[in-house]
Amino acid sequence: MSEFIYNFTSLNTASLRKIAKLDNKRNVADFLKRRGGELKITEEVVKAAAENLESGKKVIALLLKQRRGEVEVIEEVVIAAAGNWRSGKEVMALLLEQRGSEVKVTEEVVKAAVGNMGSGKEVTALLLEQRGGEVKVIEEVVKAAAGNTGSGKEVIALLLEQRGEEVVRAAA
Repeated sequence: MSEFIYNFTSLNTASLRKIAKLDNKRNVADFLKRRGGELKITEEVVKAAAENLESGKKVIALLLKQRRGEVEVIEEVVIAAAGNWRSGKEVMALLLEQRGSEVKVTEEVVKAAVGNMGSGKEVTALLLEQRGGEVKVIEEVVKAAAGNTGSGKEVIALLLEQRGEEVVRAAA
């Protein structure tokens, strides 16, 4: 019996992960209402919500409102938010506002932000504005920005404007 319950819970968690990534806030809320007591909000679910292109901010906000204690903002979640090409800025802003102490701006997060083809400039600007001291412009970051075929020019211009000396050192 316990194996059945484990498998059922795993299926529900996998379903929630898919809904959190691809669907809207209302459908996530409905799923949580129907199945919420049977599952835990895993890191994978939170990451999937941060990757949600259309409704990421709303889904993360819902998870924080309904299951705040279960939502862990690990590096993979922050990387997913930084790389979300459509709603990355909004998701990142919410994470910084609601769980700022848990948001660590690592090299991988900065690379995801500067490499974000859709909203790279906006996400990078937000990180520089709110966490400038944690944003390190190193060679790998400059390479990621240079390889960004969508918004790379704007990201590099922003980095040069705000961190010109670091960019020059990193590119040398």
